[in-house]
Amino acid sequence: MKPRYQISPIFIVLSLAVFIVLATWVSPPSHAQGQVQVTAADPFVAEQGTVNLNVKVTGKGFKNGAKAKWFVTGTTDTGGVTVNSTTFVSSAELTANITVADTATIANFDIQVLNADGRGGKGTELFAVTAKGQTSCGTDVTNLSVSIYKYTDATNTTTYNLWPDQTNADGSPVPYVSGKVRSDQIDGRLQIGNCTYDLTLNLNQSKRYFIWKFPNGTSNSTFFNIDRVGNVPVTDGGASFLNWCNTATDNYGGCGVDGTGYFVRRSMGSGTDFGRHRYNYSPIDNVFPTAAGTAYVKIYHPDSITWTIIPDVIPPPPGVTGTDGEWSVLLDTNTGAVLSYQKMPFKMVVKKF
Repeated sequence: MKPRYQISPIFIVLSLAVFIVLATWVSPPSHAQGQVQVTAADPFVAEQGTVNLNVKVTGKGFKNGAKAKWFVTGTTDTGGVTVNSTTFVSSAELTANITVADTATIANFDIQVLNADGRGGKGTELFAVTAKGQTSCGTDVTNLSVSIYKYTDATNTTTYNLWPDQTNADGSPVPYVSGKVRSDQIDGRLQIGNCTYDLTLNLNQSKRYFIWKFPNGTSNSTFFNIDRVGNVPVTDGGASFLNWCNTATDNYGGCGVDGTGYFVRRSMGSGTDFGRHRYNYSPIDNVFPTAAGTAYVKIYHPDSITWTIIPDVIPPPPGVTGTDGEWSVLLDTNTGAVLSYQKMPFKMVVKKF
């Protein structure tokens, strides 16, 4: 009979120790650092010349020692906003004390948060600087749903559309709804920090996106903005809106009533992977003059909780060959140069819950 071998207790202890060390080294720690996200600022607007304003910055993944910075949206320009100090409150909240110079850029601002370990995140268009003497107009409306309906021409060969990324079985779009999706925020709101009602939809990291169909392919986008919908209460459903629209100094598109309801023509801009897609922009705020000659966006406001958005049908822009349609322009955001013109018909329905 073969002798039975006994394993030394010391060998067992050493083996167990080696296993624990290796397991700890291979497996990520349970408190692994998560993604830093910046989702909101309160207050979200300040006038030029504001000194020592405390702004509550909310999100997730913040750590003690985190620093906040303000940048003009889409740039690394601080735009005259200085962050004097950043105070850690919790992993979901910081307090940033800021000063807005008298000459600060009147624009929307992104807010970036960087932890001491170098991890960071940025929230787009979370803050606005307004002209000195212009006060805030109230609180944003954020409980919205936005549905996008694709339109095509008869042959589906010369029309390029904004498509929803998800559809129901009947082909209707799955709405983008303000709030959390898979722990990430969809920010659908009517911005009124600049005393106008600008419809903004920012899909952030929600895994949702739009599909822009262009002649040379497609491109995904997670953000668009429609400028200057109005500056009367969004709960208005009738004459007050029309009265404002027909007398406002910035009424560059015109207002009216037809079979679908009453409307105001306003501009639209949206970021894409390779440029900025834009319809006719305000001659007052026109940062991209090359969009002139393209269609206005017609925004119907048939009742107090609904906005229906459809581009106008116009002749081709000067120098462009084609037929009447919803003409828009794709611009190089660095130079403002025109990349291409295309018809971009769509229908968007926005509802307030």
